[in-house]
Amino acid sequence: MKRVYSAELEAGMVVARTVMGSDGRHFINENTELTVNLIKKLQELGIPSVFVKDYLTDMEADDIVSNKVLATVSSTLKHSLNTFCNGKGLEMTSLRKMVNLLIDEVILNRNTLIQKEEIHSHDDYLLFHPINVSIYAIMTGLSLGYPEGNIVDLGLGTLLHDIGMIAIDRSIINNPGTLNPQEMDIIKQHPEAGFNILRSYHELSTTSAHIAYQHHERVDGSGYPRGLRDKEIVEYAKITAVVDTFDAVISDHPYRKAYSTIDGLTVLKGLRNTYFDPEIVDAFISNIALYPIGSLIRLNDGRIAVVTSANRFNMTRPIIEVMTDQYGNPLKTSTSIDLQQSSKIKISGRLNKQETADILHKITRAREDNLPTDINAAGL
Repeated sequence: MKRVYSAELEAGMVVARTVMGSDGRHFINENTELTVNLIKKLQELGIPSVFVKDYLTDMEADDIVSNKVLATVSSTLKHSLNTFCNGKGLEMTSLRKMVNLLIDEVILNRNTLIQKEEIHSHDDYLLFHPINVSIYAIMTGLSLGYPEGNIVDLGLGTLLHDIGMIAIDRSIINNPGTLNPQEMDIIKQHPEAGFNILRSYHELSTTSAHIAYQHHERVDGSGYPRGLRDKEIVEYAKITAVVDTFDAVISDHPYRKAYSTIDGLTVLKGLRNTYFDPEIVDAFISNIALYPIGSLIRLNDGRIAVVTSANRFNMTRPIIEVMTDQYGNPLKTSTSIDLQQSSKIKISGRLNKQETADILHKITRAREDNLPTDINAAGL
């Protein structure tokens, strides 16, 4: 499975993961073969990219939260935000129920790691982003040993952490270029605007409301709106700062394409002790697969393999399927290895995008043409 941007899609490609809208409606279902008209539809809907099958690394990771629950939560959140925009209050009782749904799903799938990105249209980002942030915050809270009541407060506060963005002109939010200083000043008003909205709801704790106010503060004092430092920032907001940044990195934006989960992991590690509390970074990244399912890796003996199963309790020792010999020649029959049971075999690293593309092309060509896979078979 590989991510292909809409402008690069070709008729005949097969969708590897269902593309879902904010209302839970499926734009295009998994296993659909793309046509010229479907590609045009995706581009018109603002879907930036699609996962398509490559038939070599099409293993699917388990969902942390099911599509059914995501559709229910997104529909409820969308309705509540629309109601608020029409001059009525936020439906806190319904939103709290949605947070409890997310918590139940995360606990049910507690051993599932973050290892895949989701794709939505640019217009859906403001809706799915807070849901993702809430899920990641709940996972982090559990890793930190939070009791149930704190998890609910954290989940509800993070679900509404960007409520102040409602007041920002959409032309600024969707600007594909660099924001000018005046536009940045407007964007920086959303934390205080959000706090002023949330502080009036007695269903939300004051600490939870401060998530909206402080989620752009940084432990070294370089954040906004007040330049708070370390202990001046509530822990809920410190958690939100980490997971909010991670989701922003792995999401598509009008001004740039999404990065991978591993890129997001690299960003967080690089900002420990400066922007982010190191304990919280460590708690969150304990939920991210070091080698996501479907990623290609190089072994210490030169062979190339694909990860078929990630292990929360030993992230450096996944189950793999060896696809080439040590010289990079595709194997006719792949071999499955559980690295926990094979101490001599180690992972040297992941293949980069170009290396992945090159080896997938080589393997595809060998399989399609039934080419000989070693020198002796080729009679050389």
